[in-house]
Amino acid sequence: MRAVRNFKSDPVEDDKVRLVLEAATKAASGGNSQPWAFIVVRGRERKLQVQKVISREWHKEMDVEIEGMPPKRRRMYQSAANLVDHTADVPVIILACLDLTKSGRDELKYASIYPSVQNLMTAAWSLGLGTCLTTHGCSPEHGENEVKEILSIPEHIKVAALVYLGYPEGALSPPKRRALAAFVHNEGW
Repeated sequence: MRAVRNFKSDPVEDDKVRLVLEAATKAASGGNSQPWAFIVVRGRERKLQVQKVISREWHKEMDVEIEGMPPKRRRMYQSAANLVDHTADVPVIILACLDLTKSGRDELKYASIYPSVQNLMTAAWSLGLGTCLTTHGCSPEHGENEVKEILSIPEHIKVAALVYLGYPEGALSPPKRRALAAFVHNEGW
């Protein structure tokens, strides 16, 4: 699985969206709290409203930083900026949220939602769909309050991730990763 930033305009079938959401709800959660909530956004007008917020916040922060980046990293960030600027063109965006009334300590909140998001993304990949996990619009400094207002998200709900979902525009090669030995330490560091 890898991040997809270029999507076809083809709509995603309702049954596939349901399957990826069902997979998301099968994840483990701290104390079996199941604190997740998902908002599926398909309507272009809503996506445009969200796009306006997250694009503005992205460029406010990243435009200054991009100039000093090495070329390879700059290309990655420019690709991400292109996705943010075309959020409304992605067939589906899913906001993975936390119900703060159903989760305890801070570390349990995120330890519960991110396995759920991983399940969603893996299920999508198995169905021929691509995803891109972002945190655009997921903190007050990055437009979360405006996104919550646009989507009528209650105060006790925290936006944890935004997942772009659709059919990849082209064939994808496997992601480049370092060898396993670079990450694994046996019996200690």
